[in-house]
Amino acid sequence: MKKILLIDIGNTSTLFAYAEVKTRKLSKLSRRITGKAHFTIPKEKTDTAVIASVVPAANGPLKKALAKKGIRSYFLGKDIPVPIKNLYRNPRQVGVDRLVNALAGFEKYKRELIIIDFGTATTFDVVSGHGEYLGGVIAPGIKLSLDALFQKTALLPRIKLEHPSHVIGRQTVDSIRSGCSFGMGGLCDRVVDEISHMLKSKPMVIATGGYASFMKRYCRSIRKIEPNLTLLGILSSYQKKILT
Repeated sequence: MKKILLIDIGNTSTLFAYAEVKTRKLSKLSRRITGKAHFTIPKEKTDTAVIASVVPAANGPLKKALAKKGIRSYFLGKDIPVPIKNLYRNPRQVGVDRLVNALAGFEKYKRELIIIDFGTATTFDVVSGHGEYLGGVIAPGIKLSLDALFQKTALLPRIKLEHPSHVIGRQTVDSIRSGCSFGMGGLCDRVVDEISHMLKSKPMVIATGGYASFMKRYCRSIRKIEPNLTLLGILSSYQKKILT
């Protein structure tokens, strides 16, 4: 059974996975820091890699690394389009990761969606009931917020992201954790409410990205966590272009 390598290059980390094309089963998932180790290709017999990248500087070196192993690379947005109707005023401004999330989300749920991707940025992507990409919202990510507090203040420490004990912090570390977790959760619920009000409907809210599971307890709107949404969207784009 043919396997292909799926690669999601994000600003912070790069995710690799192998996929069986017919069954859509994912295997051997690994995550590495973008810009450091992501050219060490996971070992598996394949001749094809499909890539969604939001880091243009990484594309050339990655393509060369794959070619040395006899793997042909396809970049979404360049070699393969993402097969979703994009209603952004300037469609080129939308990252392919957001489009493949929208594609995979609609393929699974077949309804209006708000997809929250908790990564370096926290993005909200809106999909119509007809499977159209309507646009979205971009906010700083939770880890980015923690780093900014440390870098831009004189007395606040760099801390590890963990769940706070209470919403009212009794020490600085808990106060920061509370602000980032409950604050981000409140931001998410408010954005979802505003989008729903504008659409005059209640889209289903699903979440993906590295911090989705962490944030679920703080964002009441989230119905489902879909950790592999981006990878499945990459796979779908390949299947619809190359195999049809």
